[in-house]
Amino acid sequence: MQVRVLGGIELVVGGSVVDLGGLKQRALLAILLTADGYAVPVDRLVDLLWGEDPPAKAMTSLHAYIARLRRLLEPVREPRTPARVLVSRPPGYALLLDGLDVDARQFTALLAEASPLITADPAQAETLLRTALDLWRGDAFADVASTTPAIQTEAARLEELRLTAVEDLWATRLALSGHRHAAPELEHLVESHPLRERLWAQLALALYRSGRQADALDALRRARRRLIDEAGLDPGTELRTLEEAVLRQSPDLDLPTSADSAALPGREEQLLEVRRAMDEATAGRGRVVLVSGEPGIGKTSLAQAVAADAKAAGFRCGWGGWEPDATTPLWGWQQAAEQLFGDTGVLQPTSPAPIDAASSTFQLAGTVVEALRAGPASLLVLDDMHWADADSLRLLRRIAATLADVPVLLVVTCRDADADISTAVAEVLAALARLDPVRIGLAGLDEDAIRAHVSLDAGVEVDRQVAAAIRARTDGNPFYINEFVRLLTNSGDLSDPAAPSWREVPGGVRDVVRQRLAQLPDEARDILAAAAVLGRSFDLDVVVAAAGVTAEAVDDSVEAALRCGLLEEETPSRYRFTHALVRDAIYRSLPAPARARAHARAAQSLERQRIGHLEPHTAQLAEHYRLAGSVHARSAWTFANRAARRAAERSAHDEALRLFRMAAELQDQDPMATAEEREAVLTGLGRAQHWMARPVEAWVSLADAARSALTRGDAVAAAQALLVISERNIWTWRDYGMPDEAAIQLWDQVLSALPTSETLLRAHVQAALAVELLYQPESADRATSLATDALLTTRQAGSARQLLPVLQLTHLAMERPDLLDRRAAIADELVILAGRHDDITGLAAALCMRAVDRAERGAWEQAVADMRRAERIAAQHQFVPVLLIAGSALALERQAVGDFAAAETALERIVMLQSTVSMAPFALGIGQLATLRMIQGRLAELEPALHEGAAHQPVLRDLHALALIACSRTDEAKMMLGDWAEQRPLLRDFLWIGMTGVRARVWIEFGDQRAIADLREQLTPYADRLAVGGMGAFFLGSVRHTLGQLALAAGDRAAARDLLRAALDTHRRLGLEPHAAATATLLRQAEQ
Repeated sequence: MQVRVLGGIELVVGGSVVDLGGLKQRALLAILLTADGYAVPVDRLVDLLWGEDPPAKAMTSLHAYIARLRRLLEPVREPRTPARVLVSRPPGYALLLDGLDVDARQFTALLAEASPLITADPAQAETLLRTALDLWRGDAFADVASTTPAIQTEAARLEELRLTAVEDLWATRLALSGHRHAAPELEHLVESHPLRERLWAQLALALYRSGRQADALDALRRARRRLIDEAGLDPGTELRTLEEAVLRQSPDLDLPTSADSAALPGREEQLLEVRRAMDEATAGRGRVVLVSGEPGIGKTSLAQAVAADAKAAGFRCGWGGWEPDATTPLWGWQQAAEQLFGDTGVLQPTSPAPIDAASSTFQLAGTVVEALRAGPASLLVLDDMHWADADSLRLLRRIAATLADVPVLLVVTCRDADADISTAVAEVLAALARLDPVRIGLAGLDEDAIRAHVSLDAGVEVDRQVAAAIRARTDGNPFYINEFVRLLTNSGDLSDPAAPSWREVPGGVRDVVRQRLAQLPDEARDILAAAAVLGRSFDLDVVVAAAGVTAEAVDDSVEAALRCGLLEEETPSRYRFTHALVRDAIYRSLPAPARARAHARAAQSLERQRIGHLEPHTAQLAEHYRLAGSVHARSAWTFANRAARRAAERSAHDEALRLFRMAAELQDQDPMATAEEREAVLTGLGRAQHWMARPVEAWVSLADAARSALTRGDAVAAAQALLVISERNIWTWRDYGMPDEAAIQLWDQVLSALPTSETLLRAHVQAALAVELLYQPESADRATSLATDALLTTRQAGSARQLLPVLQLTHLAMERPDLLDRRAAIADELVILAGRHDDITGLAAALCMRAVDRAERGAWEQAVADMRRAERIAAQHQFVPVLLIAGSALALERQAVGDFAAAETALERIVMLQSTVSMAPFALGIGQLATLRMIQGRLAELEPALHEGAAHQPVLRDLHALALIACSRTDEAKMMLGDWAEQRPLLRDFLWIGMTGVRARVWIEFGDQRAIADLREQLTPYADRLAVGGMGAFFLGSVRHTLGQLALAAGDRAAARDLLRAALDTHRRLGLEPHAAATATLLRQAEQ
C-alpha cells in the first residue's frame, strides 16, 4: 500500500489508485500524515478541518471520515478487530506509518542517502537524486494544501527540500563534467527561482567551464540586479567570491580532483557531511555541527579529524573543552580564543563595573563574533560541552544564534545520555536544534571499521572472525576497543577468541582500564590515584606534594603511564589522562573514605604550592575541601565565598551563583560560622541572583540576610542587604500587580530600626519602600510621601552619585498617571546627572524613562529620539535590559506609524534576543501584538494566547474580552467579566491609561451606559495624553479618541465631534496614520 503526497494526495492499493472521498476526508488523511505517527487530538482535528466555528455535527462527521479511511487503509481487516494503521490513541488518532509506503518519506530517505555522496561519489549521488526527484508529480499535497496551515507548512518544507535536491543534482552533474549541457536548464531554473543564489552560482560556473567567461559574468550581474530589485539585498559571499574568481580565472573553478583524507575508520560519511558544512562556512554561511554519542565513541577523534581538514583548507582553528571538575568560568572559550586570536582579550568584559548576566553574555558574544567576522574562515571546536559551566553555555547559546553570515564552522561535542545532560545543557541543545545544525550521532564501529581501526591504532591485523568477536564484546566503542586490544595483545591472545583470557577480560570500559592499571607497580598506581583526585589535568609539583613522594618517583610513574597510553603530556610540568574514562576509572577505584582524605591532601598541597597566587585556584580549593568532608567545611565555604566574589567581579554571574550556593550549603556544616558570615554569603547570593534576573530568588536570600541582621541588632547591615534588590532596576522587582505584604513589613522594620544618624541610608530605604508599595493602591499617598522625603533628604545631604539611585527609585515609585509632571522632571534630571557622571548604563535607562514620560505627554518625536539614543548606547555597551525595552518601544513606534511588517520583525528580534541571552520571558510582547492586531482587524487570532495569558495575569482580562468580542463571542465575554459593578479597579500605574482604553472599548461593545459614564469620568482628566502603555506594552493613540468613542456611545454627539476632531489633529500631526484613519472613520459616524 502506498500513499502519495508529492502531487495531489493519493492512496494506491494493489497497484490501483482508490477514491479517497471528499476534500475534508482527504485533508484529514493529510493532517494525520504530517503528524508523522504521533497522535493528533480530536479537538485539534476539528479545529483544523472546520476552523473556529465548526458545525454542530462536526464530531459525527469526523468519526465517519475516520471509519471510511480505516476501510480504505485496511480493506481486509476483520469486523470488530482493532485497527492497526489508523489507530485510536488518546487524546485522538494516529496514523502508523511503518506499514505504509509514503513517497515523501522515500524522497527524504533518498536525499539523506545521497547527501554524503555528493562530493565523495557524485555519480551515485546523481542517480539517487534523480530517483528522488522523479517521485514528484506536482506540488506537494496539491489538492489539500490550502485547507489548513499544518498541511501548508509541510508542503512548504517538502518544496524547499525539492529545490535543495535540484541544486544538489546540478552540483553532482557539474562535478561529472556536465557543464556543457547544464546552462539551458539552469537558465530556466534561475528564472523560476531568482532568489536562490546557489542556482545562479551553478549557472555561472557551468558557463565559465564551457569557455563562456563573459556570459558567466553577465549571469552574476543579472543575479545581483534580481536580488536588489526583488529582495533589496546584495549578493551573498558565495556569489561575490565566485565573481572575483571568474575575473581572476582562478584555477579553483576548474573541475575538482579527488584527494585522500585523513583516515578515521568507520566515520567517512560523517566526515563528508562535516566537510559540506565546512564548504558553506568558507562561502560565508556559518554552520553549527553537533556531534553526540556515548563516552568513548569517538566524538573528540572526529572533531580532531575535522580540525586537520580545516587547517589543510586554510582555516584558522580554535579548540576548547571542559573537564568534569570545577573549572574557571569560560575555560573552554578561553582555550579556543587563545588559539584563534592569540590571546583571550575578546573574553574580557569591556564594562569597568559588573553588569547583569544577560548584558555580559551579549557583550562578550558581540566581541567574539566580530573578531570571527573580521578574519578568514574559522573552525571553532567546543569539546565535551556537557561539562561546560553555565557562563560558557550562555555564551554558546548567544554566539551560535548569530553565526548565519559569519565564515565559521562551530563544532560542538556532547554526550547523549540523559544522565550526562543537565537542565542547562538540555536548554542549550534545544536552542541549537532551532538553528538547523548538522547532527552527527555516533554509533559503534562495524566489523570492517574495527579491522581498520585496530590496524591503525595497534599496528596489528585481525581477521573478520576476530573483528566480529571484538564487536560482540565492545559494541564497537573505539575507546573500549583500544583498551580491550591492548590487554589481549599483552597476553598474546588477540588472534584467538577461544582463548581463556578473552573470557577473563571484564565487560565494562572502566573495568578494562582498572585491569590494565593492575599491570603497573603499586607506587605508580598510588601516584596516579593522587593525580586523578586533582582532575583530568594536573601539575607534577602538586602531585608530588599530594602523594607525599619524591619528584623522581612521580617522574618514573608518569613515564610508565605514558608508555601504557594512560597519560599524555600538555607541557613538561603538566600532564593529563588520555580520556575522561581513564581518570574516572582510577578515581572511582578509591574507596570513599580514601577519596575524602585524598581531596584534603590535594587541597592542602595546592594551597602550599600556590601560596601568594591563590585567587585563580579558589574554586578548585573549595571543591577539594567540600569533597574532603564536613571536617573541612569552614575551609570549603571560605574558598567558595572568595571564588564567588571573584567571579562576580568579572560578571561571571552563573559561576558566582553556583559558588555562593555552595558556600551557603557548606556553612550549615560549620558550627563556627557566625551570623555576620552567613549574612555576607546570603547577600552575595542574592546579588548574584539579582544580576541573573531572578528577583524572586534574590529577595528570599536578601530577606533572610536582613532578618538575621535585625535579630542581632544591625539595622545598617539589614538595609544594605535589602537594597541589593533595588540596584540597576529599570522596572520593579515584583511580579506585575502583586504586592508582597511580608516584604513591605520587613522594609518597615528595617526603616524603623535604622538610627536617625544614617540619614542617606534611611532615605535610600524610603525610596525602595515607596517602590514596594507601588502595587498596594491603598498606600499610594504614603508611597508618594516616602519618595518625596527620600529625594529631598538625598538632595540636601548626599552627593550627585548618591542621588542617582534614589532618583531612579523615585521615578519607579511615581509611575501613576496623576504624577506625570513630577515624574517627568525626575527623568530630565536623571538624564542630565547620568550623562554628567559618565554613568552609561544609567543614562540609557534614564533615556527610556524620559521617553515614556514624553510619549504619554504627546511629545512623540522627542520620545522616539530618546529611545533611539538609548538603543544606540545599549547596543554599544551591550546593556540587554535597555535593548529589550528600547527595542519594544521602537517596534511600537513602527506599529503606530503603520509600518506593520517592520513592527512584527522588530518584535521577533526582541523575542530572539531574550531567548539567546537566557533571560526570563519579557512579557510586553503580548500587549503590543494585541494592539497591532486590533489596528489590523485581526485581534481574534490572539484569543487563545490571551485566554492563557489572562489566566496568569488578570490585567489581560479586558484585552481577552475584546478578543472574544472580535470572535463574535460577546455573550461569552460578558459572562467572563460579569456586571460593571463587579469590575476591580485597574492598578493606577504606567499601564492604567492604556488598559482603561481597552476596558472602554469592551464596555462600549456591551452598550452599558453606567460603565460608559464612569469611564468618561475616569479618563477625562487625561484627555491630552497618549495611551502609550509604557511605550512598549500597548498603544491606543490619543486618549481623546477613546473619549470620543465613549461620548458617541453615550449619545453625546457634540462632545464626540469635538474630541474626535482634536484626536484626528493629534494623530495627523504626529504621523500616526493608522490611528488617524480610525479616528476619521469614527468622526464621520459622529457627524452623520
